[in-house]
Amino acid sequence: MSRLLWPAAILAAAMIPIPARAESEPSGRWPVATNEEAWAHLPKALSGGGSRLPAWARATAEGLPRTTAAMLGLDRRHRTMSPLGASLRGKMRWVAADANRCEYTRATAEADLRRAGVPEAEVAALKGGPGGWAQGERDALRFARQMTVDASAVTDAQVERIKAAYGEEKLAAMVLLLAAANFQDRLVLGLGIPPEEGGPLPPVDVTFEKDSKPEVPPREKPEGRRGPDEPTAVDDPSWMEFDFDALKKGLADQKAAPGRVRVPTYQEYLAKLPEWAPRPKAPVRIKWSLVCGTYQPELAAAWSACTNAFREEAKQDRVFEESLFWIVTRTIHCFY
Repeated sequence: MSRLLWPAAILAAAMIPIPARAESEPSGRWPVATNEEAWAHLPKALSGGGSRLPAWARATAEGLPRTTAAMLGLDRRHRTMSPLGASLRGKMRWVAADANRCEYTRATAEADLRRAGVPEAEVAALKGGPGGWAQGERDALRFARQMTVDASAVTDAQVERIKAAYGEEKLAAMVLLLAAANFQDRLVLGLGIPPEEGGPLPPVDVTFEKDSKPEVPPREKPEGRRGPDEPTAVDDPSWMEFDFDALKKGLADQKAAPGRVRVPTYQEYLAKLPEWAPRPKAPVRIKWSLVCGTYQPELAAAWSACTNAFREEAKQDRVFEESLFWIVTRTIHCFY
C-alpha cells in the first residue's frame, strides 16, 4: 500500500472500535523520518520551525505534508485551547486512549495532566477506573468511554445529563475532542508509531505559511495488481441482517428523532467563523457543520483544515474512498 493510501485508510476508519492486540505485537510498521527530514517536507514555517515533532507527524510528513501541518494545529488547539479546561480535557483524552489501548496517547494525556498541575492523587484515581472518578466528572468520563467503545449506544438521557451540567458549547467540545482522539489513536495504532525518546512531547507551537504547498510524492497506481478473490457468499450474520430496507428505516427513524442540541442558523455560524478559516462559497446547510462550527468554531475549523488538506493531497479514487467510508459507517452503525 502506498504512502498516501495507508494514512487515507486510517483517516476514514477513525471511529471503528479497536480489537485487543497481543502484548508482544511489534511496533514500528511505518518508517518514521528524523526531525530534520520531516521539517524538510512540511510547509514553510513562519514561526516555531525546527521544533521537535511528535513521531506520528514525522511518519506522515512526507506523504501528506499539508495534512500533517493541519493535524499539528488540530492537536495544539485541543490540548491548549479547549473550553473544557486542561484537567477535564486531559482526563477525557486519557479515558479514550485507555479504551483504545493506545499506550502512546495514554502517556501523552497523562503528561498533559501533569504539565497542567493536576495532583498525582487525581491522576492515580483516573487510572484506577470509574470507581475512583470524582462524582462531578464521572458522567463526562463515562461519556468519553462510551463514545469511544460504541458511540451508537450513547443514549438521549446520557447526553441530556452532560448538556445540563456543561451546556451545548462544551458538549460540542467533548464530541469534537473524542472524534479527534479516536482518529489520532487509530493513526498511531494502525501505523505502529513508537513513543518519543525522553517521553511525550508538549503540543507543537508552530505557524505555517498559508499558501505554502510542498510537493506530494506521486501515488503508486494499482494497475496490474490482483486483489484477493471475491467471496462467493457472505456468512457474517451482523452484516447480513442489515439490508437496504433496514438502512432506509434507520434513516427515517433518525430524521424523525428530536435533535439533542439546537442547530444554529447559517448567520450564527458565519458570525463565529475564525478569521483564519476560509469563508464558505455557498451557505452551509449540513447540520453537524452548523452545530460544530457555531458552538466550537476554532476546533471545528481546525478539523476541517485537516480534511480539506487531506482531500487535496491524497486525491483518492472516489469509488475506493466511498466504499471504505461505507464500511466504516456500517461498522459503527452510523446511518449518516
